[in-house]
Amino acid sequence: MKYSLRKTPSHLHLTYKYGEGSDGVTGRNFTLEVDGQVLTVGIDVTPNFHIRNKSAPAYLDAINLVHNHHKLRSVQCTDNLVRARLIRAWEQVEQPQMRLALDLGERGRYIYAVQPHSLFMGGIQFDVEELVEEQAGQGYASELAYETQGKHA
Repeated sequence: MKYSLRKTPSHLHLTYKYGEGSDGVTGRNFTLEVDGQVLTVGIDVTPNFHIRNKSAPAYLDAINLVHNHHKLRSVQCTDNLVRARLIRAWEQVEQPQMRLALDLGERGRYIYAVQPHSLFMGGIQFDVEELVEEQAGQGYASELAYETQGKHA
């Protein structure tokens, strides 16, 4: 069963191994898919790639996520609506297992096993335990070639 947690955009705070972090990424269409004991929170981050200004923080942080998805340590969403709806669903499942799916459109889809934490100031944080599944995008390799060749040609 798939539920909508929030459709409108919300800022995400990403942290990576070795102390890197970013605050420029925006997520939208937050969903929750319940399959037995497995709860998967889906976040669409593709709007960050549709920005005209390719030097904007949202675009650069999203590109950093593509290149460093294997180093992701945590994702924090300060939206209380997402938090409240997720906690309500979490409490209805006995011994739930949590996953986080980040949809990067043509650049891939990454699914992580995570531990959720309710934040004192509001929102929720997902601590990444491991990368469970990686689905490569179709247009990503050709776009990289264009970006690197197009600037020098």
